[in-house]
Amino acid sequence: MESLDEKDDKELVQGYLDGQEEVLPYLINKHLKSVYRFVFGLVLDEAVAEDITQDVFVKVWKKLKSYDSNHSFKTWLFAVARNTTIDYFRKKKDIVFSKFDSEEDNNFIAETLVDEEPLIDEVLSRVQDMTVFNEAIKQLQSIYREVLIMRYTNDLSVEEISEILKRPIETVKSQHRRGILHLKELLSRMY
Repeated sequence: MESLDEKDDKELVQGYLDGQEEVLPYLINKHLKSVYRFVFGLVLDEAVAEDITQDVFVKVWKKLKSYDSNHSFKTWLFAVARNTTIDYFRKKKDIVFSKFDSEEDNNFIAETLVDEEPLIDEVLSRVQDMTVFNEAIKQLQSIYREVLIMRYTNDLSVEEISEILKRPIETVKSQHRRGILHLKELLSRMY
């Protein structure tokens, strides 16, 4: 019987699809480091890269049946990794229009207007600024820093943050918006 080490990726995938459960952990371990390095190169944050890498392999597991064996598994895997990383950046994009704030700190435009297709230059500039971003966020008042870190480092929704902090959702949205404004000011001073 041929060992897993002797099989190529296409054979491994087919083996898993044929019911060989031990193949999936082997396939993940085979590609884990290279996917992590790829993702880390895009996000420049170890914790985020670990989370995204985990998400990549969850997606691979869920979508393995849709893999087309006429194409390279590694190419398909890295496309999943790239798309998962892009999804991460899309989730992070907020447009702030503070002049549309109401007296109750509601901002219907900032809450609903999100560009689903960020320009590649914008994504690259975000990646290059991660060290500066981390330094700037340390300078924020704790009330804003706490919300931004939960939102962007831990990828928590506004609702989850509201529940954790035991604050109304609108208060969290306002603190998020103001934290972003302060962060932008700090970043502009750092450049």
